[in-house]
Amino acid sequence: MNIQQFRRFIWLSFFFVFFQTALIAQEESELYQQLVSQPEFISVEKIDQHPFFTEAYEILVDQYLDHGNPAAGKFVQRVVVSNYNPYSPVVLVTEGYHANYAVKDTYINELSKIIQANQVVVEHRYFGKSMPDNPNWDYLTIENACADLHRVYRIMGRIFNNQNKWIATGISKGGQNTLAYKAFYPDDMDIWVPYVAPNNFRLEDKRHPKYISRVNGKKCREKIENFQLEVLARRDSIQPLLDSLTAAENYTYSITNEELLDYCVLEYSFSFWQWGTDCSTVPTDTATCRQLFTHLVDVCDPDYFAHQGIEPIKAFFIQAAKEIGYYAYDTRPFRKYLTIKNARGYVENIFLPEDFSYRFDKSVSKMIEKTVNKDGDHILAIYGGYDPWTASSVKVRSSSDAVKMVIPGASHRVRINSMTYEQKGEVYILLEKWLEED
Repeated sequence: MNIQQFRRFIWLSFFFVFFQTALIAQEESELYQQLVSQPEFISVEKIDQHPFFTEAYEILVDQYLDHGNPAAGKFVQRVVVSNYNPYSPVVLVTEGYHANYAVKDTYINELSKIIQANQVVVEHRYFGKSMPDNPNWDYLTIENACADLHRVYRIMGRIFNNQNKWIATGISKGGQNTLAYKAFYPDDMDIWVPYVAPNNFRLEDKRHPKYISRVNGKKCREKIENFQLEVLARRDSIQPLLDSLTAAENYTYSITNEELLDYCVLEYSFSFWQWGTDCSTVPTDTATCRQLFTHLVDVCDPDYFAHQGIEPIKAFFIQAAKEIGYYAYDTRPFRKYLTIKNARGYVENIFLPEDFSYRFDKSVSKMIEKTVNKDGDHILAIYGGYDPWTASSVKVRSSSDAVKMVIPGASHRVRINSMTYEQKGEVYILLEKWLEED
């Protein structure tokens, strides 16, 4: 190769690199360039988006462990942003757990589709990719979680048009976050839509078993209780089946296998109504022990009580013990057959780390209830009539501007898309009215 050929090679190589760089820069959207320019974002990775959106990104945000004390350090929080139109509303999903689902190209929040909105999913601190190194449970508070949401909102507000409407929404524990976010930062959002959001005032709230004792018809409730009693009455035959299952799965527990069967039976009625099981599927006393056992674990899988099932959501139970609460069991109908004397303290005995000390604080729950009734404008709280969590739903007084919809016969799975045309119409009209307001 002579000098002229070498120079030509160098020139062509330079041109090729320049051309490729120009093409890459052209492919980088305006949204991407805005995202990577935010100093709080540690990384921005393009992901496949749902067909409804034009682009989507998984973002890692630099967050404070304790927003009231920045010196406590930082952790990385995952946020997933999906773009529809920069001038459209923005749905902020206040997730209560991990957000693994949000990076899939099949995911879209139903509100994003209903109102044609952009979407921002905020994974909850101490879950999924948002777990700090050597987590200090002192910083796992509702107030800090809401401050996470507020900070993400402020950052994303630089990107989406300031005139956009913002809608916060979450499901179950995520719905609790929506309500708490409203209580701590009432001016951040324009609309708040929590689904099936409990607001407990005790670690083991007794309102849930009372609700279960009245839900649906008497005939179905009696069938459920008879099934529970039948399982316990046939313990000698069913216990070995449970023991074999837990051994095969290598499950370990903080309770004995005999106590495990007790708790599976106690949990059965809650899980049954929570997930909308059909009464016709409940076996009668003519069923075999295998049939009884199979149905029991179909409704209440024993991995719920296992260390292996608890570990991925350990932060949830710690939050329950500290602030958000849980539900109690009613052992009275089954005392004759139970190996436990009562179920008091079961959350601590089964779900909490041995070295964890706590004191339940109901002040945030009280703050949420007060906010709903004093400053409830543009809140739409949706619940299922059969869902036991509705027992601890927010109490909305007639003087409140908040709207509470309890959908008859619906479970914890209730969504706007599962409502009747009339119920959907009510929701659409309400959302349209709120979106059009200044």
